[in-house]
Amino acid sequence: MAAIAPGEPDLPAYRARSYQLEMFEASLKGNIIVAMGTGSGKTHIALLRIMHELENSDGKLIWFLAPTVALCLQQHKVISQHIPAAKSRTLTGLDKVELWTEQAIWDAVLQDVQVVISTHAVLVDAMTHGFVRISQLGLIIFDEAHHCVRNHPANKIMRDFYHPAVARFGPDAVPSILGLTASAGSSREELL
Repeated sequence: MAAIAPGEPDLPAYRARSYQLEMFEASLKGNIIVAMGTGSGKTHIALLRIMHELENSDGKLIWFLAPTVALCLQQHKVISQHIPAAKSRTLTGLDKVELWTEQAIWDAVLQDVQVVISTHAVLVDAMTHGFVRISQLGLIIFDEAHHCVRNHPANKIMRDFYHPAVARFGPDAVPSILGLTASAGSSREELL
């Protein structure tokens, strides 16, 4: 899996660099946070992992988390261009998700969706209200993972849903975790 096919004819094909393949392969062995400089291709590692999940998962959702709506829209564009066969969707406050108060609404919105791109708060709220369960997810990608400290919504996902599910049902009951950051300045204990 060394290349990412372009989503549009005018996009150049992308060849993964050896260090990107190394990080991708490490992500298959366990949860990791990839800390690399801006412009070094962290998103392409995420794309490789998303493609792997799409090819090997049993229909579980891939959830890509970004700290802002602008980053969500940017990542959705990248995913759509590089993996056009995947049905992806952004969920943000612009969609008025805070008004989706019934399971049937969430089920309809997520029907046939393979990759969701949202802010952390959207997933926290959906999980808190029981509309999305941790067992439905095959992979969670935390973009800008260095922000995920203390009382950040990403920590709520891990603290209130991920770790309790591991303790109760074992590691096979939870999604894989891939963190991406250009500045891993926080201590390991603070991150996720």
